[in-house]
Amino acid sequence: MHKHKQHKQLGFTIIELLIVIVIIAVLATLTIVAYSGIQARAQTGVIETDLNNASKQLDVYKFGTSSNETYPADLASTNIKANPGTTLQYIYTSADNSYCLAATTGGISYKITSSDTTPVAGTCGAALPAGYETAPIAGSANTSFGGYSPIEPSSCPSVGGSWIKVPGNTLYGLPDGFCVQKYAASNVSGVATSQAAGPRWTAITQPVAATDASAVTPGSHLLSEAEWMTIAANAAAQPQNWSGGSVGNGTLPIGSATATYGGVVVTLSNGQTIAFDTGASSYYAAYEWTCYTGANANSCGLAAQYQPTPANAYYTDQFNLFSGYGSFTTNGSGYYYGDPRYANSTLGAYINSSRNNGLGYLRSSYASGSSTVYTFIRGFWTGVNSSGLFTLYMYTNQSYAHAQYGFRVAF
Repeated sequence: MHKHKQHKQLGFTIIELLIVIVIIAVLATLTIVAYSGIQARAQTGVIETDLNNASKQLDVYKFGTSSNETYPADLASTNIKANPGTTLQYIYTSADNSYCLAATTGGISYKITSSDTTPVAGTCGAALPAGYETAPIAGSANTSFGGYSPIEPSSCPSVGGSWIKVPGNTLYGLPDGFCVQKYAASNVSGVATSQAAGPRWTAITQPVAATDASAVTPGSHLLSEAEWMTIAANAAAQPQNWSGGSVGNGTLPIGSATATYGGVVVTLSNGQTIAFDTGASSYYAAYEWTCYTGANANSCGLAAQYQPTPANAYYTDQFNLFSGYGSFTTNGSGYYYGDPRYANSTLGAYINSSRNNGLGYLRSSYASGSSTVYTFIRGFWTGVNSSGLFTLYMYTNQSYAHAQYGFRVAF
């Protein structure tokens, strides 16, 4: 019998194959990770370059292009361009003339702000609603404003009827907000009281209205021009107040000849509502006194000699909401009429001939050199074509009392 020589089989065992496969997978993973890291660093470098260049161009715009050293409201007016594949997000806040600019590419986002131009990871978040001051909120507190909540008073007076909180606005010198009566005041046993029904406190002169407003509680006062504008600007920035469902689409609420309490109701950014009366009855405050506290104020009024000429901006424009008024018309009594040109990019609207769009209009008496002190009257909710959040009458002196002239108290 011949013995056959045994030959060893050359090859890999299953275990050896598995080891090789694992090693290849690890090496492939390391290669991918390394490549991804290189790619991420490259994308980050592109983003940082874009942001650094953009910050310089924004400063050039502020100090070289803008007439009042403000940053642009949007990037359309600048030469800022990102590299292909990079998306820019720009949010401008007019209240403090600040911006946030974020750049995103390949899922990587970095941002800069006007106060810190060193790129850091993150985005600018949702654009904050315009027309009020906001502050970051901590933890998991509920908010519908992208991690921010309105700055407003912690509480309102317990006397004087129903009050609402109005979010602050630095643009009007009221960063912390204030409280205001929800309805025009009624006379309840001599106390200016906010209530849904009952005759309003009308046929009252402005000085008396101011005195009665200050008597409600320590610190209370007649609603000021700046406070009215804070309310109006806030309400105009809320889409639910526009008939078309978005800011600048359709009309804001306007008055009518229907005599109803709280006939016009608008919602503020904090969800609270404020009501204005409509109707021509003496029981309603279709107009409201406000107190002017600016330069050359004279017991809530302003002498005609200090009014700007009709060709220039009037007192709503002191708060930079309007770009100017439309063509003025003058009647035989020397009253000037004009429609505000609503041009504020943060509110997203530009409306000409806006008298019928709920923005209101201006009616003023101008007499160069006259010492007559004119008061500030707001609203005129009885007239559809003249009603509006920004309607301003400056042709009545302080001693005039009208059956439709009412007031409300602020705190």
